[in-house]
Amino acid sequence: MRIRLVAFATAAEALGASALDWEAPAGSTLGELTAALAAKRPALAARLSRLAFAVDGEIARPGHALTEGCEVALLPPVSGG
Repeated sequence: MRIRLVAFATAAEALGASALDWEAPAGSTLGELTAALAAKRPALAARLSRLAFAVDGEIARPGHALTEGCEVALLPPVSGG
């Protein structure tokens, strides 16, 4: 199934793009997706534990089931003042 990844700031730098389409096996979970990302994008692997993830605009946990055409956002920590 095709998943749309969108990444921001340092997550985009590590991913190598601010957005890309990713092929995942049907029935994949967010945790399985992040494991595949870590394996194929070593620069991203070190940052994954500090990222939050949103699926179709909702913060999601590793067990979240992904669906065809969903959007997964990689959200780095933010600070401000």
